[in-house]
Order: sequence, then structure tokens, then C-alpha cells
Amino acid sequence: MAIENFDALHQLHQEWKKDLLLSEKEIKSLTAELTELSTQSLDQDQQVKIEHFQNALIRQKEVVNDELQLIIKADKMMSESNGEAAQLQMLHNKLQDDMDTFDRLFTDLREEFKAFKRSLLKS
Repeated sequence: MAIENFDALHQLHQEWKKDLLLSEKEIKSLTAELTELSTQSLDQDQQVKIEHFQNALIRQKEVVNDELQLIIKADKMMSESNGEAAQLQMLHNKLQDDMDTFDRLFTDLREEFKAFKRSLLKS
């Protein structure tokens, strides 16, 4: 897809920023839930899962921050008169791929966490 409309691209970037910031809030919420769950009496397997989720949420927060920085960089490139279209196209394509991957992985993590919480309620 060739970049022809910077306004539409900027709007998409704004939507991505909003989605990432909402994901960041959800990560904080899930981290708080996880902290609360970790105070329960857990067996070794459950403790391993808690640690897995802690690490995964830390990584997701890092990804959110990285993607926000890339979006800012892309917006800056668009605003500069000497912004090279090919370079901007490559950055946009990377962002699109990154956002698709982030959405898929974060959804999977969220579902895995819900299943883990359900398993704790059953035990």
C-alpha cells in the first residue's frame, strides 16, 4: 500500500496510540490482579504460571512503550518536509505488522490469564 494520504495515516496512528494506551491500562489492571492472586496459597505449578504471567505482562508493557515510540517517530517523519516516503512506508509497514502481532499476542495472553483464574477458582 503506497502512502498517499498523510491525514488518514495520522488518524490510524492516533487510533493505534489510543489502543496501546488502553492496553497499558489493562496491563496494569491484570498486574494488580496477578499480585492479588499471588498472595494465595499456590502449588508449584500455579506459582510457575504466576511468574509466567508476570514476565509476559512486563514484556507486553515494554512492547507498548516501544510501539508508542515508533508511532511518534512516524508522525514526526510525516511532519518534516524532508520526510522520505519510502522510509515512512517501511516504518508504517513495520508498525502495521507490529500492531497486528501485539493485538493477537495480547488477546491470547488475556485469554490464557482468564483460564488460569478460572482454574484457581476450581481448585
